[in-house]
Amino acid sequence: MSLFQASLVSGFFLSVVGLFLLSPKASVRTFIIDFPRSKKWSILFIAFATAWFLWRHVAFLGEADFGDYKVLIGGIALTTAILSFYFTPDFLAVRGLAMVLLLWSREVLDAAFLHTSYSRLVLVSVIYLVIIASLYFGAWPYKIRDCLGWFYKDSLRMKCFGGILSLLGLLITFLSFIY
Repeated sequence: MSLFQASLVSGFFLSVVGLFLLSPKASVRTFIIDFPRSKKWSILFIAFATAWFLWRHVAFLGEADFGDYKVLIGGIALTTAILSFYFTPDFLAVRGLAMVLLLWSREVLDAAFLHTSYSRLVLVSVIYLVIIASLYFGAWPYKIRDCLGWFYKDSLRMKCFGGILSLLGLLITFLSFIY
């Protein structure tokens, strides 16, 4: 993946999420509040992250990178994904989203590695913030409930956050044409 593609996709998704958060509809608010404990989103994100990990990071391991243990690593990853629904079913959608965001962050940082343009630093800085948030909420997924409660205590907070994400997405999309 090129830096241009990674920037376009990242900017697009940041803008879409920001616009989604700006929506004043009660159904959007209900969806956001219910997301952390959603079974459907848990299955979707965990399955997608597991498949992405197995395909992108395990399937093509060489001998020097534990390639002889591909089947074992794949089995452990699949077993962990399946057993997580049994042992840690609460807030699994948050953990699955964190997994997807961490895998996406790896792709973006690989694309930006050793690129000479200084405008890439905006994207890289945002990606490092995404990594920090993913690690935090992946480790303590129940904290997102408190965070969402704080955001929705005053509607201006969520509008500001959505606006900031939308503007960041637009900035990253614009900067992708400068690389």
